[in-house]
Amino acid sequence: MNCIIPFTKDIKFNTNISEIVSISLEHEYTANPEEILGNFIITGEYKTHEVSVNKERFEHVLPFSVNLTTKIDTDSVDFAIEDFTYEIVDKDTLKVNIEYSINALELKEEEVFEPVPEERESFEEILDSIDEEIEQENEELVLEPEKIEENEETREDNEMNTLIEEKKITEEEQEAILDAVNPAEETFVTYHIHVMSEIDTIESVCTKYNTTQSLLGEYNDLSTVAIGDKIIIPDINE
Repeated sequence: MNCIIPFTKDIKFNTNISEIVSISLEHEYTANPEEILGNFIITGEYKTHEVSVNKERFEHVLPFSVNLTTKIDTDSVDFAIEDFTYEIVDKDTLKVNIEYSINALELKEEEVFEPVPEERESFEEILDSIDEEIEQENEELVLEPEKIEENEETREDNEMNTLIEEKKITEEEQEAILDAVNPAEETFVTYHIHVMSEIDTIESVCTKYNTTQSLLGEYNDLSTVAIGDKIIIPDINE
């Protein structure tokens, strides 16, 4: 699109205007595909009497708007002042005449961007989702005795592999756990792995699994337990 638009405004002063000593015109604007909004800023100095040597300063902001008949590409807008004149009317009024041009590329109908409302989860839905993930992870990590049908040697190998994979233990820690899961006396040991949450304490974990802190200390380093750590919990049956 390419158009020239006239703008006229009468500016009322609080005093008489004898002479405009100096005057300047500036502008500012913002554009969207359907409208251009902006301000003309007129500043300068004037005399109230012909014989006066004193000059009075003035500044006026004149808003304008243009409703476009076609949608435009806002990045292509070229705004320019084509002509600017003024005259004193009724001794206390300054009449300004401005012609300005707007050049911009028109958008094709298929190029017009229509924002799609974004569907956002509520805070409660996000919390429920997190709780479900934690619960599912705990269920997957618990080693249920009735699901383990292998002989004792195979069971101990599988338990060792699970500990290595889930806890990411070092070789020294592997040897220590092997000593713990292969005691001299014949025992049947089931291991649970508990993921620590922000409401968990060592005492609450002991109560939940009916064990003691000293027994947990044989399998875990309890001095640096943080949220998200995995605690190995033995359930020893003679």
